[in-house]
Amino acid sequence: MPRSQPPHALPQLPLRRSVLACALLLAALPEVHAQQTPASDAAIDQVTVVGSRARNRTVFDSAVPIDRFGQREVENAAAGGELGAALQNLAPSINFPRIESSGASDSVRGIQLRGLAPDQVLVLINGKRRHTSAVLDTESSFAGTVPVDINAIPPGAIDHIEILRDGAGAQYGSDAVAGVINIVLKSARSGGSASVGYGANHTDFKPTNETKTDGQTRTASADYGVPLGDAGFLRFGAETRSRSPTQRAGFSDAGWTSWNATPADLALDGKVVFKSGDSQQDNHYLFYNALLPLASGVDAYSFATVNQRKSDGSAYFRYPGDPSNVAALYPSGYRPVTRGDMSDTSIVAGARFAAAGWNADLSARHGGNLFRYDLSNSANASLGAQSPTSFHLATFDFRQNALNADLTRELDLGLGSPVNLALGAEFMHETYRSSPGDAASYAAGPIVDAPPGAQAGPGLRPQDAFDGGRSIRSVYADLESDLTSRLLLGAAARYADYSDFGSASTGKLSARYKLSDGFLLRGSLSNSFRAPALVQTGFRFSTLNFNSDGSGLQTASLLPASDALARSFGAEALKPEKSTNLSLGLAWRPQRNTSVTLDAYRIKIRDRITRSSDLQSDAATAWLASIGRSDIQSVAYLANLLDTSTTGLDAVLNHDLSFAGGKLDLNAALNLNKTRLDRVRQGSAALAKIDPSLTLLTDNSLFRIRNASPNSKLVLTADWQAARWSLLARATRFGALKDFSYDQEAPVVDGVHAQSFGAVWSVDLEAQVKLTKQLTLAVGGDNILDRYPERVRQTNNATYGGALPYNFINPIGVNGAYFYGRLRYTF
Repeated sequence: MPRSQPPHALPQLPLRRSVLACALLLAALPEVHAQQTPASDAAIDQVTVVGSRARNRTVFDSAVPIDRFGQREVENAAAGGELGAALQNLAPSINFPRIESSGASDSVRGIQLRGLAPDQVLVLINGKRRHTSAVLDTESSFAGTVPVDINAIPPGAIDHIEILRDGAGAQYGSDAVAGVINIVLKSARSGGSASVGYGANHTDFKPTNETKTDGQTRTASADYGVPLGDAGFLRFGAETRSRSPTQRAGFSDAGWTSWNATPADLALDGKVVFKSGDSQQDNHYLFYNALLPLASGVDAYSFATVNQRKSDGSAYFRYPGDPSNVAALYPSGYRPVTRGDMSDTSIVAGARFAAAGWNADLSARHGGNLFRYDLSNSANASLGAQSPTSFHLATFDFRQNALNADLTRELDLGLGSPVNLALGAEFMHETYRSSPGDAASYAAGPIVDAPPGAQAGPGLRPQDAFDGGRSIRSVYADLESDLTSRLLLGAAARYADYSDFGSASTGKLSARYKLSDGFLLRGSLSNSFRAPALVQTGFRFSTLNFNSDGSGLQTASLLPASDALARSFGAEALKPEKSTNLSLGLAWRPQRNTSVTLDAYRIKIRDRITRSSDLQSDAATAWLASIGRSDIQSVAYLANLLDTSTTGLDAVLNHDLSFAGGKLDLNAALNLNKTRLDRVRQGSAALAKIDPSLTLLTDNSLFRIRNASPNSKLVLTADWQAARWSLLARATRFGALKDFSYDQEAPVVDGVHAQSFGAVWSVDLEAQVKLTKQLTLAVGGDNILDRYPERVRQTNNATYGGALPYNFINPIGVNGAYFYGRLRYTF
């Protein structure tokens, strides 16, 4: 099949300007086309795995919108070695925000599809479900979610990626609310490649008037294919990535951020004592993908990925005069360093065969994520000078095992076209276990005026450890048929039974009608059921964070909804999330090498799970002290607090042509996205008894939920390839957004003090040259114009005392320009 242009995901930007950009590009196409030689069909003709279980269904004739990105595109977009960043660069409907100084979130980050939470997108590897992380997201705009650790998948193992932008719970099961990302591993039977790369951030950092070079990243990877029999293969490889930290904190304001502004504290005023930016990280990967023919029509297969990651994160600085400091240990204060040690393993094995007219796929899989959480450069102030300075805080272990049976066949029902029937069943068992930290990490020592437990902790207590499991059984049926040469209809249904949350049925209807060979209309209607993740039912941890008005730091405990203390604050048993997804769109191919797609969608979610705000007030602190919990000042828990509606539009334009002795692929992709709060559950009788003024979600929290992501994103790409040279240029526009502000003089928007942050462009360039037939050199840069989000207001400590001079929820990040080189050898 000729190489084809992938239908990219859509960026976001003001509608009028975005449509104008697409229209101008369309207007130029006929003139450009007149100068070209015949080109291959666009990637719209490429066969896809997701979205349909019928064989040879292509991206263009699918009833739902699908993006497909090839190996070269993924490699070019993952310049820093992160798969999540590559997906953000490729697909405008995906964002991958960075969270600063946030403990475990420095190690594990989740992606967002169509503005929804990271655990509302399903990730598949070779069509098989990927397990989630063992760590709950506690700090981001979608706190309380349990994402798939997308960066645990080695970019160098990937052949291509398919993104289904549509609800698919009936087809693929829980979590497929916003859509599905299917990552297909390399499967070439012979040959291999090896590459080394180096890159670094080089930026003009205005908050401290410095030119910085940091974030040095070293990558190396290799993979190789071995034939097995006449048609089988074993593809295997290894990869490593080491990244130095970046520092993007500004000058501190000790008078605001220290506890009592002692002379020693004030002596640090105007110095950089906080940490903001990327953590230090070391990643090591292994993978294999294998197919072994056993007999005629019988194939055994297996694939696996392994990731070992060590990362350092930074907590808030403790000033010399703060009660959390031990002057004998840290006379000048200290900044605790969190340490994450993560092991992620996934292995799948199965067999495919044909029998009695059926094509069968029987498989077993295991997925596990183990996260050890440690701490250094810290202290338990209540132990005084006898305190250790390093602690083990907790270990979190999630495992998922499953058996699957999938059957497909074509039925001749006299409709003129065969009916593609798929049937399947799955049994899945999950376990989750949290283990306590060492005794000093949570101890309350003899110094009663000092806070107990390790700073940037405390550690998990033995009585708070969790050990639980559940079983999930599900069956599905999927029908699809071209009833006529123009009309395609599909229907899917799934029944799932959870041992802890009961049963649910979901369904999906889809249709595609061809008005002509090059123009079609498509649409789907579906519902999804997402049971709370097992991690959501058992995760607990305590962190130090700002209180509700940003005037100081407090120890906040995040508790399971089943915890007795959480129940006293009004927590109730979690319920499953339920959603409906409506999608309507069109695909148009005006000429052989040009395609245009438009897809509108609406996703309504009921009983959405989110983290409550920190329930903190003088009355709450006094009540906690009265029951012997003076070690914490606030409580938070997960609850079904929201009903939301997300509406949006995806638009994609692809065109390829012959140009300057090579092939030029042009792409413009847009995503417009907006989430509305339909219902908010704010209180309970139990909470009112503690403090009737408290609400489960503060106005600031609600404001961030509504405005956490840009409501538009636009990606423009030009990719030229010739025999020896290739050039890639990509411009991404992240739309405007708003966030609440601690500056009480900031404008009031929707009842809160807020700041608006304008749209920002990022420009990426890469050039490749073949030094020999087998050796290729690539040099390039991401965000080469060194753009940052707008500065946070510089008044009234809106920057958290200088700790965060830039708003970190903008997906462009706060690291500035990144430049790199990569050398690849193929054999």
